[in-house]
Amino acid sequence: MDMIKKIFQIPNMIQQTIIHTFEKKHYQAKCRLVDSPLAIHSTVFKKLKQTITQQPFQKKEPLSSLSDVEQNLIRHLKHKVKKTNQNNATRTNAYLHFYKKHPELHWALLAHLVSRNGGWNMTDLQGGLTDILTQGRKKDFFMFLEFSNALIFYDAYPQLLLYEESKKQNKSLFHLLPYFQVSRFMKPIWDYFFTSKDSNFLTVALIINEQHYIEKRVIQDSFYQERVLDTLLFQAQELFQMTHVLFPFHYNETKKRLAGFSLADFACLSERIDFGKQLYAMLFGLTPLYDDIYFFATEIPHTGSRSDYWPTTFTTKKNDSLKGETSCGLRNRIYSPFLQDSWADVTHTFTDHHDWYCPGNSDVFSFFKKIEAPSSFDITSDYCRNLQKMYVASLAYKKAKKWL
Repeated sequence: MDMIKKIFQIPNMIQQTIIHTFEKKHYQAKCRLVDSPLAIHSTVFKKLKQTITQQPFQKKEPLSSLSDVEQNLIRHLKHKVKKTNQNNATRTNAYLHFYKKHPELHWALLAHLVSRNGGWNMTDLQGGLTDILTQGRKKDFFMFLEFSNALIFYDAYPQLLLYEESKKQNKSLFHLLPYFQVSRFMKPIWDYFFTSKDSNFLTVALIINEQHYIEKRVIQDSFYQERVLDTLLFQAQELFQMTHVLFPFHYNETKKRLAGFSLADFACLSERIDFGKQLYAMLFGLTPLYDDIYFFATEIPHTGSRSDYWPTTFTTKKNDSLKGETSCGLRNRIYSPFLQDSWADVTHTFTDHHDWYCPGNSDVFSFFKKIEAPSSFDITSDYCRNLQKMYVASLAYKKAKKWL
């Protein structure tokens, strides 16, 4: 009976593929590059490279050596970071809230959208298509995603808050960055941004910084390498959509489509950095795509469920019997729970305070190069094809379990 149902779905899938192909061509044809191309100015780059590489090593003085006002500010901001670093939802929402107040800080919106994807991947592990995973394996994958998400927030959010406070006081406070264990790589860049508002340069620098920050702490960690990265399941992660980063965008009054790319090798530092830059160029380099993505981000609160962007394809109800044609031609909606119903909050301890940047490391500056906005970015059809494969594989697995 399941096989018959599956066969009857094929025409729907084909129909949806044709529709997606037409809509992709229609939307991408009307997108245009913004007036200011996303380029890194060579004179700025050379000057900052020299400042970063030649800055003298300054030992962090004891907290008591600072003024009472600065000490209180550091304690206040650390408390705010700890309180907001509660789970993926609180982090994701904090990024968007910050961007709304400070739209010159492009990285905050980029981080919000990427963090949404982290939440979707977390809830996928408890959703309707991952029965093949044991609960232990799901927990390992979740901790990999959760710790990466929390680490980046722990490092980046204090930088954002110091910028906000600097604006408020109308003076640079970035000499306090070391008290938040931020790499010395970032101080000259923040000093430059505070006066120049060069959003492109700061965003690329933050992408470089955050990916280096998690490299040894997560990617090269022996636990995550053995339990996640080196597993066959992760290496075949297309099955679980973990390589896709999706930015839903407003297509019309009733439909949202998906912009984004697929990351081939998550374990590769340079690929992650280039991937982040590619996402940034897509987000801020094309119009009206930026407006349509921002419309979704501000219209739909982040819950962790993929029903946020496709409620006719995904459902937050575990035994939802509602039928109907979905965005990918499936007749049954797929269970995609809220984050709060999937995983309990995790209390993290951040004890590794080493600085990833070493003076004389010139390789890092190779990532500062011009970034082009992509001509093709709509991956709705690709995403649907993979979702259909997962759906069919899930049905087959559930059927096989009954026979065994």
